[in-house]
Amino acid sequence: MNKIIFGDNLPILKNMESESIDLIYIDPPFNTGKTQSNTRIKVQKSNDGDRIGFQGNSYKTIAVETKQYMDSFGDEYIDGFLRPRLEEAFRLLSPRGTLYFHIDYREAHYCKIVLDNIFGRSSFINEIIWAYDFGGKAKSKWPTKHDNIFVYVKDPKNYVFNTHSIDREPYMAPGLVGPEKAQRGKLPTDTWWHTIVGTNSRERTGYPTQKPLGVINRIIQASSNLGDTVLDFFAGSGTVGESCIKFDREFILIDNNPAALEVMAKRFSGVANIEWIGFDPVPFSSVGNAHPIVTQPPANYDLLVSAASYLRNELEGEFGVWEDSPFQWTLVLPPAKKGKLGRNMIATWCAMKGFSVEKLGDPDASLLINGYRIATKFSTLWSGGLYKFQQVRDTGYDFVFCLGISPDQAHAWIFPREFALKNATIQHGGKKGTEYWITIKPAALPSWVLSYGGTLDQVSVVMKKLLPKRK
Repeated sequence: MNKIIFGDNLPILKNMESESIDLIYIDPPFNTGKTQSNTRIKVQKSNDGDRIGFQGNSYKTIAVETKQYMDSFGDEYIDGFLRPRLEEAFRLLSPRGTLYFHIDYREAHYCKIVLDNIFGRSSFINEIIWAYDFGGKAKSKWPTKHDNIFVYVKDPKNYVFNTHSIDREPYMAPGLVGPEKAQRGKLPTDTWWHTIVGTNSRERTGYPTQKPLGVINRIIQASSNLGDTVLDFFAGSGTVGESCIKFDREFILIDNNPAALEVMAKRFSGVANIEWIGFDPVPFSSVGNAHPIVTQPPANYDLLVSAASYLRNELEGEFGVWEDSPFQWTLVLPPAKKGKLGRNMIATWCAMKGFSVEKLGDPDASLLINGYRIATKFSTLWSGGLYKFQQVRDTGYDFVFCLGISPDQAHAWIFPREFALKNATIQHGGKKGTEYWITIKPAALPSWVLSYGGTLDQVSVVMKKLLPKRK
């Protein structure tokens, strides 16, 4: 049975059974000296608004909801606040258990000394650096763009570490390791690059210090087994609980902030087998807040819900392969912005490879590379493992550069115009001529593309042959 407990974690921990927890992840307050907050807003038209929006209309910002907590403990942070809780964590860990302690640069060094004292220096396994490049950057010092995660075990000679279960990362230069290794990817190091939970992220719960599911998933998979019990006694938005549900672990979540419990009530609405202690989730869950007017949906509505549930599994399965990909964010871009992104990536890459590049304000040829007019086409990997490079016109350029991005690698080809059109499919006609699309499946390449690229390394070689500088 999973548990979510409202209250001060220290007395709750003291009443828990020794060696009953297999994995502990905690993300305690960082002692920033500030009030951590997150405010959800909406805007509405107003003559005295504070921002200008669509078609120059004036809009007023309205705060809908604010969630916050004080993150200031002063000099008592280490010995008065953290130490007794970390001593309980050590007692609660099973003989093969692991602690992940998440902190930032302000207190990291002091916290490690306390952890060394409690666990012993030989039980220190790793310092993981979670690095991200998001948000504003200070100009008066090196911008702070990482958190520290200390990993300690109960017994340094006998602990859980599931190498086979850890998500793998793409090689930065897949052409140097061979196709088999490139396909398999590599194990992560102790530096984890992962974006924070963005304002518009699907994960976003509204809790001010929410941690990404991707980071927690890696910890859960690596350092626990099926059916193990995972504890987070600074639970916040409940991300550890969501990860445990996904990977069939039991969880115990503790927090003393009512705002955190409200967020978790919504997050776990409808999830069975959760015991709530000291808090009633019903008023805050999506079930409790459901609109009371329509008590019995029409039969056709039920049919639509059933169909949507089936299709959701299919669509989310396709989206899931992009989880943790550095290009995941490109999937939600509208076509025009995708095209612009592709054009700029191609221009930047070509310039870095030593080609002369000029941007053209021309719908047929967007770039001039080594004096040749180049049409650029960009595609992310479609379902079925296909790239579809669309709106390839029949005039106005010398070559078409096709850049494809899949979750963990890039593909590229450059084709002479007449050759590309010969092997393309007509999309539609129009006032500006016929438009085609080029379909390529990277896992089963057609023979006609083989001489015109494939990887970025290969297309660079092809370009040097096809695009000598025009005088």
